[in-house]
Amino acid sequence: MITLHNLIKRARYYRSALGSLYRVGGVGELARGVARIALRKPSDALRRMRWKAICGTGADRVILRFDRFRLAVDVHDEGIAAELALDHVHEPFGTAILLSILRDDMTVVELGANIGYYTMQEACSRRLRRVVAIEPNPVSFGILAQNVAMNGCQNVDLHNIAISDVDGTLPFYISKHSNICGIAPRADYERKIDVPVMRLDSLLAREGVGHVDMVRMDIEGHEIHALRGMMETLRRDKPWICMEYHAPMISAADREEFVDALEGVGYVLKCFTFRWSDYPIFGHNIVDRATVCRTGRLRDVLATVTDQVMLLFLAPEDAEFAMPSFAS
Repeated sequence: MITLHNLIKRARYYRSALGSLYRVGGVGELARGVARIALRKPSDALRRMRWKAICGTGADRVILRFDRFRLAVDVHDEGIAAELALDHVHEPFGTAILLSILRDDMTVVELGANIGYYTMQEACSRRLRRVVAIEPNPVSFGILAQNVAMNGCQNVDLHNIAISDVDGTLPFYISKHSNICGIAPRADYERKIDVPVMRLDSLLAREGVGHVDMVRMDIEGHEIHALRGMMETLRRDKPWICMEYHAPMISAADREEFVDALEGVGYVLKCFTFRWSDYPIFGHNIVDRATVCRTGRLRDVLATVTDQVMLLFLAPEDAEFAMPSFAS
């Protein structure tokens, strides 16, 4: 039910979001933001109608076919499952950038592997030494395990835990959108469970994982805690960090700690994009490919954008990086 309070809250969010886009990208980025707001709702309505038609088969899971792999998805999931089934891509710019960074013989750690979209992209596109896929949601983990087995991925290690700054147990909040579940509580969560948690440094030591080349992280606002638990790995290995940064869920003090910790071990921001600019509308990404991915000084960017989810790609300053050419 739409109430006056919800309308005011949404209007404030859109005003704040458009303000961030204007500050970072000027009039051009502002215009694209207005277009996305105008088109998002009809696009979402069409997505729901098409997803319900697909889900009318009576099966609990459907198998999607990609160029290099297959992916089972839950028909009850209104998040990434619907997006992948209908648009056949998740975060098109983020996916392209990550794949451009990958090299054969890398070891990749996946924090928040979910059902395995990025895990399969990684394991099936390169001859990786190892993928450590970590997912705390038991339902998503079951589908992740199915996808790893279905694609014959022998180099993927699975862990049904969460990563934090402690070794123990923490509450985990479940949403009907599987890719927005997390330890940080949300207003729209449906239920809460307890999950085992570990510091990434502890897990890698226990499992005998040697040099780590990339950490991909999508853990819905728990980024600062996870960072605290992986500092030994960052100092030792200097891996790429490809992550969602949930600015609205991170305090100013935690933001400063985040920047200080990364800059203290030599990391810089190679590029970033707004999460909502990396989302298909009617099956296509309507933003300008030439301007969607930007760079800047990490501290300045995060201080400017305090109300948007972003995709950040971070590495030591001397790490080579070239922006990939994006397909139409």
